[in-house]
Amino acid sequence: MGIPFDLHTHCTLSFDGKSSAYDMVRRAAELGIKHYALTDHVDLGEFADPDFDLEATVNGAREIIPPLREEYADRVDLLYGVELGQATQDSGTAERLLRENDYDFVIGSLHNIKKHKDFYFLNYEGMNIGKLLKKYFNELFDLASYCEYDVLGHITYPLRYIAGEYGADVDMSEYSDIIDDILTAVIIRGKGIEINTSGLRQKYGKMFPDKDILRRYRELGGEILTIGSDAHCADDLGKGIEDGIAAAKEAGFDKIAVFKHREPMFIRI
Repeated sequence: MGIPFDLHTHCTLSFDGKSSAYDMVRRAAELGIKHYALTDHVDLGEFADPDFDLEATVNGAREIIPPLREEYADRVDLLYGVELGQATQDSGTAERLLRENDYDFVIGSLHNIKKHKDFYFLNYEGMNIGKLLKKYFNELFDLASYCEYDVLGHITYPLRYIAGEYGADVDMSEYSDIIDDILTAVIIRGKGIEINTSGLRQKYGKMFPDKDILRRYRELGGEILTIGSDAHCADDLGKGIEDGIAAAKEAGFDKIAVFKHREPMFIRI
């Protein structure tokens, strides 16, 4: 039957991608992924990798999508996407990139907060993790409220490293109010969030966000929800999508969004 969608993936146009765009789309076709988005990283802010050519990534994605879309037109609905990181830290560049490119789908993400490196690089020994997470969720609220995106990506991203790699026990109830504020901002603006299944393949062992936050999003009136594997290589494409669908159903959703020209189309699950 195939996999209905995978809307968060990276190829070698991303600094951490392992498979070419051609290999990723070919694998999507093999897996029967009907709606498939390449959403390569465009990370902004003072801690963006200085050796990574942002414009080359943007231009490369714009050039490679049309021939791939034509080649696989009868098998894959290939969506032109981007994962726009840290728009809060360089709003001018973010606005320019979105104005100049006809994206189908924009994931708004936060991989690092102001004055800090990506959570991947931080040393959590002796760090005030509670204070760090409060800063993260406050900046994510700003992104949700004031920046341009279609869905917020992996909204509990820091837990990949704080809980998964470092092993800290995080009481998420301490952040329930600010998370409610983030979800409410998303809903008011007619935006959405994603279920990111990458945590299922990692030490963290859960999706981003977990089922409690998904359920709360639905209770608050959230309707727009996408699901993505966050695959960085062809072998990980589609992994966890069925688990994501099951979690969405458990949280009260009966449809998942797929974006075309920045507009959501809904697929029953």
